Amino acid sequence: MSTESARPGVPEAGTGRVEEMLDDDRIDPQEELERSPFSTDLGTAMAEDARRVSAGELSSESFWARYDEAAAEEFGVAYAETPNPAIDAEDGSQTIADGAAEQLQCSVDSMDSVAASLDAAAADEAVQWGMVIDLQKCVGCDSCTVACKAENRTPPGVSYNVVLEEEHGEFPDVTRTNLPRPCMQCENPSCVQVCPVSATYTMNNGVVNIDYDRCIGCRYCMIACPYGARYFDFGENYDQEVMGAGEVQSPEYGVTKDARAEGESPIGNVRKCSFCYHRLGRDEEPACVETCIGDARNFGDLSDPESEVAQMAESTRSFQLKEHTGNDPNVYYLR
Repeated sequence: MSTESARPGVPEAGTGRVEEMLDDDRIDPQEELERSPFSTDLGTAMAEDARRVSAGELSSESFWARYDEAAAEEFGVAYAETPNPAIDAEDGSQTIADGAAEQLQCSVDSMDSVAASLDAAAADEAVQWGMVIDLQKCVGCDSCTVACKAENRTPPGVSYNVVLEEEHGEFPDVTRTNLPRPCMQCENPSCVQVCPVSATYTMNNGVVNIDYDRCIGCRYCMIACPYGARYFDFGENYDQEVMGAGEVQSPEYGVTKDARAEGESPIGNVRKCSFCYHRLGRDEEPACVETCIGDARNFGDLSDPESEVAQMAESTRSFQLKEHTGNDPNVYYLR
């Protein structure tokens, strides 16, 4: 390949190699769960089976029938007093049969109750937010990563948007693959299936939410996510680098938080990209989209066939990462 025809995108690496880049970047499941106060073996098993639910290989009823007793023993009151992620939602999503639901030791309640504290108008938006990332336009500048950290004020070790990079060839015939990776906001999220306390769930607008007040930090969702898009907040900060760095927190998911403090959420919680949900309520695009210098990121309503992102998602260049998992991401890429 000549230097004139080389382009920094997927065709040089191949979609399979791009997915391998994701796997190479993921945390070690065993190592991560061993740092959790909860059972490593249970987390590994539940995460594997949650992926099987996403792939259509296991029903949600069978999943919770299998893990109900173990979850009740491991998580106690936290499990017993919260609605199970799989139990009846009015919109029909994540539903298991009434008979199966009644056999579970957790509270039999609709997931609608979990979202009750959200602004009703925002929770019931008649949209399906999605993102399309053109890999031929991404130059690997990392402006999305920086903008995301600044907007969401994430601590050390937590980066909602990263750009995975890999070089191919030898000088002077060198190409580079740049792979931006936000949360995929999946339609069939393994993270939602595995959460034993209903801390993470899908809102009507397609955004996968995390309720920090419910999250117990078990990290099972981090292992279940096939994209490695979730991080644990250990309570570190940038106070030595930036004076007063933790005094103001971003209003993630539209929830206003006080200054970071030990023992207070989101410290001790799992965190991830939310498409800058708090910005969407102000009719603003996610920070990563607004700052992309190559205009590689596109954002909008996937349910509107006339929207630019919907048409891009349907183009012949479009693909989803790890389509075989059945997670059905709302983030698409263009080859």
